[in-house]
Amino acid sequence: METVVLSGAAPLQSKVNIQNVFPEKTNILPGKRDFSIITNSAVSVAEKLRASAIITFSEEVTKISTSVPVFVFTGRKLAMMNEITRPIEETGKSIYERMEDRARSAAEEISEASLIAFINNLIDTEGLVVGIIKMKDSDSIIVYDLATNKIMKKLMECTERVEARVLRSVLNIGLQIACQGREGKSFGTAFIIGDSNEVMRRSHPLVLNPFEGQSKENCDIVNPQSWETVKSFAQLDGVFVITGKGIIRAAGRYLDINAKDVPTEKGLGGRHASAAAITRDTETIAVTVSTSGGTIRVFKDGLEVVKIEPDIMLVQ
Repeated sequence: METVVLSGAAPLQSKVNIQNVFPEKTNILPGKRDFSIITNSAVSVAEKLRASAIITFSEEVTKISTSVPVFVFTGRKLAMMNEITRPIEETGKSIYERMEDRARSAAEEISEASLIAFINNLIDTEGLVVGIIKMKDSDSIIVYDLATNKIMKKLMECTERVEARVLRSVLNIGLQIACQGREGKSFGTAFIIGDSNEVMRRSHPLVLNPFEGQSKENCDIVNPQSWETVKSFAQLDGVFVITGKGIIRAAGRYLDINAKDVPTEKGLGGRHASAAAITRDTETIAVTVSTSGGTIRVFKDGLEVVKIEPDIMLVQ
């Protein structure tokens, strides 16, 4: 239900227009917006709250000195569309209703960005995040409690079957496939994690197993040096079979499973249905990446428990 690429904050090249809430700054004209004031205030709030991170979607962030990690994300496509349609949608609403709608929208953006930071192992599931939101006609500071993130909670429930670091690594690879594809080509894939002996018994190879006889290091999904290899073999038909501790047993496996009664979203193909079905019949977690749109889904007990749209990028 959510997605990102990360980066350091870029120096502010030119001042942007914010209400002058600090009259003592005589170099700022009254009534003009200055984004640096919002940024510096957000840093002060984050430090006092001992926040896990500062998150923003604007590269117009001054070069700041702080011990709090600063993550810059690209804006969501939906948020960009909302900026265009907002004047129409807000027609007839009171200022209080407009403020509530914008606060809710800003909180959702910070929530989704926090999820991507979590997948990238940059933040944990507890603590606070301070968000800096810049809109066309307003700026805001959001204090977001990570403990309220429902998607992160669902992912942590999956760690009853697989290690958290393994799930994070698979999701990270999935995000890279969804956002970058391979040599400009989009493709889908699936990862079945946990209960690998049973999954191997309930599947058969479509191709020679590329991980057969490889070193443990090369088969470790948690090892970032193996990710390019994984992304390359992800173009094969079939699924990856991975142990709960992150060792890749095989790629290009076809699941011999009856997926007839598995409830999946309309329009999804056999890969998603089979991935969901194997989690119903075994102690596994399945992660799928759609060819169209790159949507990432996580299945457990035959049901879709998480859906992540890859339209936020963490710019690094």
